[in-house]
Amino acid sequence: MSISELEIKWLNFVRRLRVVGVLLIFVIIPFLGFVIIPIHFILTMVAVGDVSKLNRELKDPYLQSFRSKYITASIIKLIGSIIVHAGALMLAVALNVNPIYDLLYYSFFPRWIISPIVIVFIVGFVSMIIGSITEIGAWNNLKLFVYHNKELFPVGISYNTTAKVENLRSGAVAWALGFLVITILIGWIHQLVGYFGLSNVAEKRMKAEPIAPKTQAYQAPSPPTPPTPPAQEPQQVYDISFCPMCGSKVSIGATFCKECGVKLVN
Repeated sequence: MSISELEIKWLNFVRRLRVVGVLLIFVIIPFLGFVIIPIHFILTMVAVGDVSKLNRELKDPYLQSFRSKYITASIIKLIGSIIVHAGALMLAVALNVNPIYDLLYYSFFPRWIISPIVIVFIVGFVSMIIGSITEIGAWNNLKLFVYHNKELFPVGISYNTTAKVENLRSGAVAWALGFLVITILIGWIHQLVGYFGLSNVAEKRMKAEPIAPKTQAYQAPSPPTPPTPPAQEPQQVYDISFCPMCGSKVSIGATFCKECGVKLVN
């Protein structure tokens, strides 16, 4: 596969990831994220499909491992996100039925509601942490793919691509430490930088050296060369002064003797 074909497929992949990054902005918004999460997951699977097209001819083990781990991480994080948002919905309903001041001042907040909500939140957060840990491995494999295939990327593109993948990996690490709460925001920022950075690096490369189909310059056919006539052999001139038959004097170059008529040359 030529370099231009690789770059086109890579550009399609990172552009899909940029859309995934845009939706990541809305995923953390309560209740709105509940609607965005399935769309985010579908677009993630579309991006993974671009990886499959990219690896169809490359057959690179690191890229294949990235695809497998990224799919696994996305599924686990999808389940965890749905569970967390379901817990948030349960909490909103519970607070609507028994406002928070009842809990603080009158202790009328039913304890049987608190326990399921806590369990749901814990299960959701643990699922997202497991998914983030799996995602760390996925980004590690993508870094190794770029590193071990430097000949497929120009020098500057290879370095910048690795740097942006490292942003995505750092974001996954911060998400894995989500129980600290503040790290969720840090991971969100890192991943946004990584998603947008990957596509920007690829697009700058395309703008710097646009890919054009290879065409050969038209050359007018040269006129046919006329055939060269065969060279004529020069006639041999015999220097004979006297006739060998009768001894009469003959002219130089004569073929017959004027006196006896004998042929002078063979």
